[in-house]
Amino acid sequence: MTLSPSAAWRFLDSSSANGARQMAVDDALLTLCGQGQSSPTLRLFSFRPPCLSLGRFQPIPPETCREPALEVVRRPTGGRAVLHQRDICYSVIAPADHPLVAGSIHQSYAKIARALAEGLAILGLPPLEEAAAQGRLPEADWCFDAVAPHELALDGAKLVGSAQLRRDGILLQQGSIRLAHPDGEPPPTTSLEEALGRRVSRREIASALVEGFRRAWSVQFRRGRLTAEEEQLAQRLERERYANPAWTSRAAEAA
Repeated sequence: MTLSPSAAWRFLDSSSANGARQMAVDDALLTLCGQGQSSPTLRLFSFRPPCLSLGRFQPIPPETCREPALEVVRRPTGGRAVLHQRDICYSVIAPADHPLVAGSIHQSYAKIARALAEGLAILGLPPLEEAAAQGRLPEADWCFDAVAPHELALDGAKLVGSAQLRRDGILLQQGSIRLAHPDGEPPPTTSLEEALGRRVSRREIASALVEGFRRAWSVQFRRGRLTAEEEQLAQRLERERYANPAWTSRAAEAA
């Protein structure tokens, strides 16, 4: 599927929900985009209650056993564990050959990173650092412990973590923007509110990010909602996969 770069994208501002629901929605959008039933989409969402998301191939870190009440979910994308407590998350879903995200994994990461940086600059942040491509990823169990290629940092401290999946010709990139430090988390991470020196509302963040993508990509966004087909598939995937402890406990090739 080849689309014009100027074709309108859909913007979904999803409400807060549990981890299984949020991962199921992204998987449903990915699946139905591959069937030509979902349009290219930028989605914002958050987790309630707090949730630990694991990369698709990541073993469960031993530290999670210390918080038995914490919801744990496995993402469809790879990467490392993220504690979603005081963050806002984004996802980008589009055909992998769409002109705005086409290219290698590094190239598509870079295109999305520049749009994110443009949006965060609208909020008042100074220019963010985009990590250079590396031959080998830094070792870490936790996403915000290390900066991977094309992730965004401020003064060397990671602000945005991202992970990508390509399946059946469709790209899904998920990411977390740290709004404030999770309870008990020390530096070297940073947060949006710490960098700005003020609180920011969800509405302000959503408006800035959409405008940043519009400027970076010269594309229009139309606010939308899940279709009946997307909602139906999301509910099934949540029930059968993402809320299923057997799925969450799997890792490596079994995931």
